[in-house]
Amino acid sequence: MRIESISRLKMIRRDDVQMKTLFVNAAFREASRSYRLAKAYLEKYHKEGYETVDLGTVAISPLRQQSLKVYNEAVAAHDYSDPMFDFGKQFREMDEIVVAAPFWNYHMPAVLHDYFEMVCSQGITFDIDDKGVYHSLCKAKRMTYITTAGGAIPDDDPAFGYIKVLCDVFFQIPDTRCIKAERLDVYGTDVEKILSDTIKAM
Repeated sequence: MRIESISRLKMIRRDDVQMKTLFVNAAFREASRSYRLAKAYLEKYHKEGYETVDLGTVAISPLRQQSLKVYNEAVAAHDYSDPMFDFGKQFREMDEIVVAAPFWNYHMPAVLHDYFEMVCSQGITFDIDDKGVYHSLCKAKRMTYITTAGGAIPDDDPAFGYIKVLCDVFFQIPDTRCIKAERLDVYGTDVEKILSDTIKAM
């Protein structure tokens, strides 16, 4: 169990208005341990409510030849009326994004990558000026990535590394953290203790 964070979480408020939170769930397997941790986090810090994108049920797919053509033409025309841009429109309005995903094949579930492909849309979540400098169009101040693994998660976790690059370059989210519980399927592991300790440390 490890929690990587700049500072201990405190509820952020802007002029006494509760912040908007988005829960992106890519941990939809039955009895998912990543989902369990994420729900504990949300219950602890966001009891007032949050919006959810359930990637186990929502219609999403990677850009292919025809959809890429539609995407590129829409971005060039600054026409974001196509439903494919709805994920980015929702994302940019949030103050915290909480993502739950298992450590899957040494990365993240493919559907989560597809989601971020849609979110990373120029003119919606970021823009680039004539000097090639990226500018965020997002409000978020915090990204919390919650993951679990049966084995060890490497220090240079490629899944969280990808999230961190997106948050640093495109979204420019200043506080990007990873909460993880690992080695859960190693023989002799007290799984409940690891999960309980992770929740207590949040």
